Amino acid sequence: MNLTENLMDTGIPGIRFRLPELFPVVVVEELATATLAAQDAGDRVVVLIALSRFADAAEVVAEARLMDPSNLRLRILDTEVSRWNGDTERAINRLRRLQEEFAGTDAEADVLQQLGADFYSTGDIKAAATRFKAAWLGREAAGADPRLIECSRRSFELAQLELD
Repeated sequence: MNLTENLMDTGIPGIRFRLPELFPVVVVEELATATLAAQDAGDRVVVLIALSRFADAAEVVAEARLMDPSNLRLRILDTEVSRWNGDTERAINRLRRLQEEFAGTDAEADVLQQLGADFYSTGDIKAAATRFKAAWLGREAAGADPRLIECSRRSFELAQLELD
């Protein structure tokens, strides 16, 4: 597979995720720059991570979480800022707590997808593949956005390729 085949639509203008580690990549700079000026804090955080502006991403997510502390997307993005800032162990521990909190709900699949990406980043491909598969099946069962289902499926398949 080439790099382009490993890029997945994020729904965020100008940004794709590199699978299976879910690293955001700027693919259209003008759109990514426009997203930074938009109102959606989550989208802005993803763009800032793609630009390796982790301190700025941490500030945006912290401010947004003050306004909406129960927002799961922001809580997950908060862990991602930790991961890409070099503290993957902390991110994994926080995601495990989120998984416990959302166990048995449709949201659990989103947490599992991020856990898979974090485990992949540490080189624990087997743990990553397990989480990606659970996320894929959970998202399918919940009738999630097809883009999310495809992301989990492709992440699982890429991790499986490394295990075979």
